[in-house]
Amino acid sequence: MTLKAVLRILSPVKKCVNPPKNLFLSRSLSLRLNNVQRPPFSLHNSPQIRYVSTQNEKDVKQIYWGSLTPQIKAVKIFSLSSSLVGVISQPFLYKEIASTGNVPVIVAAYTAIGFFTVVTPILLHFITKKYVTHLNYKKDTDSYVAKTVNFFCVTKETEFTPEDVLVPDVPGMFTTIKVKGKPMFIDPRMFDYPEHYARIMGYDKPLDLKLYRTSENKK
Repeated sequence: MTLKAVLRILSPVKKCVNPPKNLFLSRSLSLRLNNVQRPPFSLHNSPQIRYVSTQNEKDVKQIYWGSLTPQIKAVKIFSLSSSLVGVISQPFLYKEIASTGNVPVIVAAYTAIGFFTVVTPILLHFITKKYVTHLNYKKDTDSYVAKTVNFFCVTKETEFTPEDVLVPDVPGMFTTIKVKGKPMFIDPRMFDYPEHYARIMGYDKPLDLKLYRTSENKK
């Protein structure tokens, strides 16, 4: 066996017996890093994750949604848009109708145009203004917020408490309760939480049979 062959055989053994210094340095550094106490991971300590408070969202809870809300809004928008088109086209229509010279036709046409332009939106608003589209419960103030739609199909909010609610003995047309003197219509089947409906209607209060005492009973 030649000298070069012997040196080739002994070179791996030398590396195992005398490992490089960089290996000891890397191992010692890794041990020191492992011994360092790292803070526990949390959403507040992480710089890449921001914590968003949802306290306000939790305080307000939707307890009611009217099933006719999409239909009511669609009909009101169609009625308002048709009335707007009718108002814009009235001068041209009146001019063409007046040119006929037939008085009964002119009267009938003017009545039909006026009815569909003015009376229809007012009649729809009279029927739908009492309909409650959404009802929310505010936990922080222990109150309710009823949402209705006004004449121009804009949502209007009315905040009230159960003390502001009056249940009429003889409900009127499209009227279930009166909130601060304003008639409103709610469907008991659409409540997600029936206990709120019972509270608004006053079912949690003592039953008043309205048995008035006579003068003899008082004596």
